Amino acid sequence: RQQNITTSSKFIPTMAKTLHRRPEDDTEATNLTVDKPSRTIEAAKQLFCGGMAGSVAKTVTAPLARLTILFQVHSLVTTKKYAPQYADGVLDGAKKIMQRGGFFSFWKGNGTSVLHRFPFSAINFYVYENTLDFLSRTDGNSKEDANPIKRFIAGAFAGSIACVACYPLDLVRTRLTTELPGKEHYRGIFDTFKKITATEGVGGLYTGIGPTLFVAVPNFAISYTVYGTLKEYVLDDDLFYNLRKIDDESGEKSMSLILTLLCGAASGSASAFVTFPFDTIRRRMQIQTLHLSPEECLSGTQQFVNIIKTEGVKGLYRGIQPELLKVVPFVGSMFVTYEFLKDQLNVS
Repeated sequence: RQQNITTSSKFIPTMAKTLHRRPEDDTEATNLTVDKPSRTIEAAKQLFCGGMAGSVAKTVTAPLARLTILFQVHSLVTTKKYAPQYADGVLDGAKKIMQRGGFFSFWKGNGTSVLHRFPFSAINFYVYENTLDFLSRTDGNSKEDANPIKRFIAGAFAGSIACVACYPLDLVRTRLTTELPGKEHYRGIFDTFKKITATEGVGGLYTGIGPTLFVAVPNFAISYTVYGTLKEYVLDDDLFYNLRKIDDESGEKSMSLILTLLCGAASGSASAFVTFPFDTIRRRMQIQTLHLSPEECLSGTQQFVNIIKTEGVKGLYRGIQPELLKVVPFVGSMFVTYEFLKDQLNVS
């Protein structure tokens, strides 16, 4: 009898625990099972949103991007030393491209550009979101409450990782974009890779990586910081109440198309002014081996000094007009696409 009582006393609490099992217990167990796959799916969604956002923005602004590059490198490739500028203005430059290659030549090299931009933007947005989330959790806050310093650090880190990972495609794109009609040296993306590695070695695929990092790191650091700070401001300030969107069920505030475009344009313009001279130098370094002998090729510092000596400070900013014209549609379409896809795919 004593043994039966003991056995019963052990059985009753176990039975009671089973009968009074909370729904939360099942939820916790389920979460443990699906947590890993759900995080993988969430990561894939983030990468897809970022990649598509960059690809759409690149395609929309490809004509202005090609104009910018042609202005930047013209004084290096031209045989007419008395005409260091590609054209007298944006419209003249556009007419020149049309006359030489037709309407679709505005998108020359855009296939490579999209191949580069999809992984670049995917990595960039993914690393930024997760780095910002990590930095915010260190002091117990959410990334929506992150201060500008954390946004700056996350943006710089994301830009540098994406830049190094995808740089060879950027180099190939620049070389294809700057080829003159009738004087093509390459026959497409794979031929470009093959010829660069054959003549310059694998290291040739990273020609100009130094100045590129000088562009990418501050560019994305400034862009994300300005955009994130402005977004936080316009969602909180009553001045922009009529321009905000509010979810009827949750009451959550989000930015309208106009606010996204304005914040994107402001962030893009700020980063362009700061980093454009470095961008000019990197473009020249990417193509100089095609037009100069090895003895004439210059380092980044030498390029900078040479431009100042021969063209003045304005030489560093050749092509800034189409670049600034590109800022609003590029950054605007990129952030609009990114926010739209995040909303459609329920990316947290």
